Amino acid sequence: MTIRHSLALLLVAAAAACAPDAWRPDSRFDAFLDQVQDRCGYLEVGGRRIGANLIQGPDSYFLDLTSRYFHRQISPANYAEALAASFSSDPASAAIRCILAVPLSSDPMPMPPVLLQ
Repeated sequence: MTIRHSLALLLVAAAAACAPDAWRPDSRFDAFLDQVQDRCGYLEVGGRRIGANLIQGPDSYFLDLTSRYFHRQISPANYAEALAASFSSDPASAAIRCILAVPLSSDPMPMPPVLLQ
């Protein structure tokens, strides 16, 4: 395998690992984040304030994980566990419970197929 092929595979893998809104606008997810900011922004996950440090910071892992939760790629329980593990917090913390209490839109933006040329 050449270096060019290896680099191409690495780029494809990186793109596939990104949240759906990491590469395109997603007004529904943005609206969800606004609600999280309004309702939970003052709370902390592992010593990091949701509003100032995780959304406005921004923390790319938090945004990616939250996008996966919003788009129903992971369950609420998996989201809480992953978030708690990453930020040394408790999955049942007030901050995580607050995020999970923000309603998800009833019809999140569907994932388009990834076309490689």
